[in-house]
Amino acid sequence: MNVGLRFTISVGIFALLGCCLLGCEQPGVKKTEAPAVSQQAEEKAVVAKQEEVKAETSTTEAQKEAKSCCAAKKEETASHPTDKRTIQQIISDLTGAKIGPDNSGDLYSGGLTATYTRPEEVFPGEGKFGKLFNFLPLIRWYDPDHYYTPNMNVSGEFKHEECVMCHTVQTPGIVAQWKKSKHASTEKGVVGCDKCHGNNHQQLHMPSWQHCGECHPEQKAGHRGGKIGSHTYAFHVSTVEATWQIAKPEAEVTACATCHAIAENRCDGCHTRHDFSLAEARKPNNCGICHTGLDHYEYEMYRESYHGMIYEAEQNTWDWSKPMKPENYKTPTCAFCHMKDGEHNAQKACTINSHMGTALVDRGAPQFKESRQNWINTCKGCHSPRFAADQLEAMDEAVKVSFAKWREAMKIVADLYNDGMLDPMPNDLAPDYAGHYTFSLLGGEGRMFNVSDVERTSFEMLVYITNAIYKAMAHGAMYGATYGKGAFLQDRWLVQIKGEASRLRRIKALEDKVGIQHKAYDFWKHGEYTDLLLGWKRKAGDVDKSACKHEGEKCMAE
Repeated sequence: MNVGLRFTISVGIFALLGCCLLGCEQPGVKKTEAPAVSQQAEEKAVVAKQEEVKAETSTTEAQKEAKSCCAAKKEETASHPTDKRTIQQIISDLTGAKIGPDNSGDLYSGGLTATYTRPEEVFPGEGKFGKLFNFLPLIRWYDPDHYYTPNMNVSGEFKHEECVMCHTVQTPGIVAQWKKSKHASTEKGVVGCDKCHGNNHQQLHMPSWQHCGECHPEQKAGHRGGKIGSHTYAFHVSTVEATWQIAKPEAEVTACATCHAIAENRCDGCHTRHDFSLAEARKPNNCGICHTGLDHYEYEMYRESYHGMIYEAEQNTWDWSKPMKPENYKTPTCAFCHMKDGEHNAQKACTINSHMGTALVDRGAPQFKESRQNWINTCKGCHSPRFAADQLEAMDEAVKVSFAKWREAMKIVADLYNDGMLDPMPNDLAPDYAGHYTFSLLGGEGRMFNVSDVERTSFEMLVYITNAIYKAMAHGAMYGATYGKGAFLQDRWLVQIKGEASRLRRIKALEDKVGIQHKAYDFWKHGEYTDLLLGWKRKAGDVDKSACKHEGEKCMAE
């Protein structure tokens, strides 16, 4: 390539680069030269532009948030039910099914078009809250001294032999049972029908512990010698002052009343009429009629223990007529431990009343040394004292750690209450049994109904599970104390409480962010069932404080 050509190419490349870097002035376009700007001025301009963009962005976000807030508030209002029809009306409109009272005898599919009717006949309650609640007529058989009245058509006064002759036809089962009993052939003579029921057929009475006590004064003294938490007060304190007994409709809690009533008021709860068998009363399944399920798992825990296993396997080979001594029975039963030598105050062997295990106490503490030794002595019939002491210590330690778990749960729930985050808060529920709006777990009465979900879960954790750990360890039920109904179920309930607390707190944070003031839904406070609760009916002066039977024990809050 010659020198001229190389020169020409070089000039062309420089011209092209100059055009690209400096810009080419096109024909018809006048290029305006920008005045020189200093670096400081450029920075100010950039900052000003950024502030302008930021301001525009903030305005946009504020508008969006305002729109979001308005939409959320409207949505919060819209989330409340608007259909004012009852469920009966809704289902009737959908299906054409008729609406009617539930006592009509008509068949209601799913029961959804029936309306609730109260019992036609009720008996007034007893005790300090007696004006506030009622019993069904069934109670006359379980608290006969207060409620039983004869209604016999047959009149006249009859001797025992005449009673047996007639009732062999009318109620042959009763007569057959009586003939097998000791009452039919005692050393002191026959204890016949007239002895227990009277002989005037229109003034007959249903026997209670008072009638039995006439011939059995020692057993009567034991039965009436207990304190709060024993059979002595199973009905006239533990029932007629139980919040759910007095706060709920009488038909719902009849089973609670009858179970507690027969334990206190009649002797045939343990040795049933009319054979009144000692052998029957000594067997654990007899005690299991009442001491079973949820907040009183004693029977289940006994059956899960080695004692219970041996009982189940060998009970049919034992002579149950013999006294409850280690040499007569391979394994202890309820009566063996709690009613030693026929003691009828079942509470006498207990260390302290911990309200079925819902209160914490270290039974191995020095002040309970005598009671602890009594239990060790009971076990000595079959075990070494050291083995018994180790078992009881294990119970103490398990109880203490179970309450540590319960306290962790309660801290979470108490914080929710103090921060106003329970859903719903007490003021948004139906009033409690006292007519108040009190936090159920602190200051009110613990309950599993008419509460927020997290309160219900907490109640169950204490009353159904923490309590079960004590019952399991006291009865040697290893599975019941852990996987069955105890510590590992506590874990589950604790996680549920934490999960619900997390959800409530996150929802509250979101509501605060968008400006929502949540109003609790009315269904927490009202409903066909909820409107039946006692709290709606309370008024001043409706409690008879003079009828309280706590005798120095802390009385239920009013």
